[in-house]
Amino acid sequence: MTTSITVSVTRTIDAPCDKVWRADTEPRHFERWFGAKAGSARTDLRTGGAWSAVVGGEGEEIQLEGHYVEVVEHRRVVMTVPNGPETLEVAVDFTDLGDGRTEVTSSTRVAAEAREIVEQTAGAILDEIAKIAESL
Repeated sequence: MTTSITVSVTRTIDAPCDKVWRADTEPRHFERWFGAKAGSARTDLRTGGAWSAVVGGEGEEIQLEGHYVEVVEHRRVVMTVPNGPETLEVAVDFTDLGDGRTEVTSSTRVAAEAREIVEQTAGAILDEIAKIAESL
């Protein structure tokens, strides 16, 4: 029996919440932090909406698709993400710190043995979102 855990990674970003939200959710920025092919992201950013993007290189492109479980503007996005044979549910929470900074927490329920790779991946994604938001 595999033990499931929730892995959470938090970053404080030196940008206001509206910029961090845009960096996370706008298709052109989504492509950047998701590692998708330019122009391939499609997002219907609403609860029940869907997203899709193409990843990979020439000849090995893969169309990935998921949906938005919950969307609360400038507060929370919960989306499904394909991960091999399973689908992960990733929650991203935004907290406006009121001083031009935003705290962002990504949480994912995974098998305990996936903890390290999920922490590394979520951390790298949040770092990329920070770079995007701070440049807007």
